[in-house]
Amino acid sequence: MSVTEKSSRSSKQIVTQQQVVDYLRANPDLFKDNPELLEVMTPPAIDHGGNVVDWQQHMVGKLQTGIKSLKNKYEGLLHSSRDNMSTLHQVHQAALSLIRAPQFEQLLEVISMDLPALFNVDVVRLALESEAAEFYERHMQNDRENTAVVFLAQGMVGKIFGKEKATLLVGETSKQFVFGFEQLFPDCSAIVESCALLRMRLPSSQRDALLAFGVRIKNHFHDGQGTELLSFLGQIVEHRLDQCLENSGLGNVL
Repeated sequence: MSVTEKSSRSSKQIVTQQQVVDYLRANPDLFKDNPELLEVMTPPAIDHGGNVVDWQQHMVGKLQTGIKSLKNKYEGLLHSSRDNMSTLHQVHQAALSLIRAPQFEQLLEVISMDLPALFNVDVVRLALESEAAEFYERHMQNDRENTAVVFLAQGMVGKIFGKEKATLLVGETSKQFVFGFEQLFPDCSAIVESCALLRMRLPSSQRDALLAFGVRIKNHFHDGQGTELLSFLGQIVEHRLDQCLENSGLGNVL
């Protein structure tokens, strides 16, 4: 038998109960130095005779269960906090990129190229309401590969969100109907399984718009998510988009 085989066989030997007892007797400070072990230890039951319940064992068991529950909640909160910090960093980076875009064309590049990379989504689409939406639909339908902007008929944004909503998170697009979904993702609606829509209002041109995030993973977005950071991002896009359209003179042309 080789040295490696002997080592492997030795590592698989089962420690007996007596060995554990002997070790504890030889190391009486083990639980003092490692108090967390008490959380998983089962205390001995005391036989009081008859139908008397050992409340000490019962209470210790409840305390152990409570500690495990608190630990799970703490780990979940920690995980959620890390996710929030990561999202906050992504939103900050996106805001800087949007603010630095000097003109409408550069702004579209940030929306269609930088935002998908920052937020790890498949597509980000800017949708503008326009009186010429039908014209754009007819004449641009064969040039969709790198299109960052789509045009919607007037009033469609209101139909998508309703009167009050400013954000819409869809876990599964195959199960939840989204008004105008095909127009928002005309070139990739077949692969978008989950999406987030942000409502925007452009005061200079008095038109509605929206920002759409699409991913091919179900439940990437869902109702349980917070929308504060997404709403903030939507406001940044709204402000810069309104500025760029106004400065370029495109606000009343598109």
